[in-house]
Amino acid sequence: MLTESEFVEKFAQRLVQKIDGLKIHSTNHLEIRTEFQGSNEYKHFLDNCYSEYLRYPDEIEEIFERYLNVGKSFYEIRKEINLKNILPVIKDGRFIQNLIDFDNNFEENNVFEKYNDELYIFYVEDTETNINYLTKEDIKNLNIDSYGLKEIAIENLSNSVEIEKHGEDGYYMLVAGGNYETSLILLDIWNKENFEVDGEIVIGIPARDLLLITGKNDFENLSRMKFTINEINNEGDHLVSTQLFEYKNGKFECL
Repeated sequence: MLTESEFVEKFAQRLVQKIDGLKIHSTNHLEIRTEFQGSNEYKHFLDNCYSEYLRYPDEIEEIFERYLNVGKSFYEIRKEINLKNILPVIKDGRFIQNLIDFDNNFEENNVFEKYNDELYIFYVEDTETNINYLTKEDIKNLNIDSYGLKEIAIENLSNSVEIEKHGEDGYYMLVAGGNYETSLILLDIWNKENFEVDGEIVIGIPARDLLLITGKNDFENLSRMKFTINEINNEGDHLVSTQLFEYKNGKFECL
């Protein structure tokens, strides 16, 4: 198994090989700063990449290739954004704070809005090779307001994902391709016809690819859900939230 520093060095070497003219400015824990065309403002954060490697060490080449392709897109000229590719993603306050720690101008430049006391909605352009977070400059160029952006993103989500429900006896899980499970909280699907649970609908979204559902009065399954959330937050990647959320008045609130 590679240590963090060994992993970062190996990734940095592959990154330089993949992108002509790229130089490594510095490495620090699971962060790489690069120099490209006179700028050293580019940063690569490998926390999720390394977490995936620890879980699936035999798949290191596939993991590397996937993240290297994402990294390469940072340096390519941004093409005109296709409105049909805009989707919403759900993040928590930890995500925002981590980005602010690395980029003091993050809040000034990026587009996001508060969903509840714990969660925020970000907007991305999902292309064939990468998921790009939209900036305020992007929205300005698209000539749409924040309300229109949200409507477009939710409609695209509804049209683009195939939702599968698994589980029984008041405990369920939704599957939607691996990247947008948590975004499903924004869709108009949350009713007792779709989810037969004891009491109000309660969900857990510990990671972007995991959405768990049970009822507020189902104490056994609530305990099961809490255990899974803690386990994912200790060992998983692409983390979202440690909280439980209850559906009331048309949206999810912290329980």
